[in-house]
Amino acid sequence: MSDALPAATEFHARSMRDLGGVLAFVDRISAELDADTAFSVRLAVEEAFTNIYEYGYDDHEGPVMLRIDVTARRVVVTLTDEAPAFDPAEAPPPDLESAWDERRIGGLGWHLIRHVMDEVTYAPGGKRGNVLKLVKIRANGQG
Repeated sequence: MSDALPAATEFHARSMRDLGGVLAFVDRISAELDADTAFSVRLAVEEAFTNIYEYGYDDHEGPVMLRIDVTARRVVVTLTDEAPAFDPAEAPPPDLESAWDERRIGGLGWHLIRHVMDEVTYAPGGKRGNVLKLVKIRANGQG
């Protein structure tokens, strides 16, 4: 792929039941990526998508639009929802110091996303909702 001809495509979800379709969509888009980039993108999308439905929509239905743009240098994932506003920068850092049996369950999602992606940005989504942008620089990319 070249920067002049980027690949971009979208997937529209309505509930957590769509996770399998989301991951199949990500895998199809990631087929031409190196293994490390594909793994990072898949992990970040799965974590972000799950968080939107578990916390943003409180396990109820609601729209999520997933867009993936791929160029020779980077992969840009955009998730847009209509859930209550949530800036992932405000997510508390996970407890990585305590013994495993003393830690609360959960809380690693945003830590993992920030660790595997090169850029994580948030913006409010118009009248309501959130726009989350995740960027991964490809192994052969420069930025």
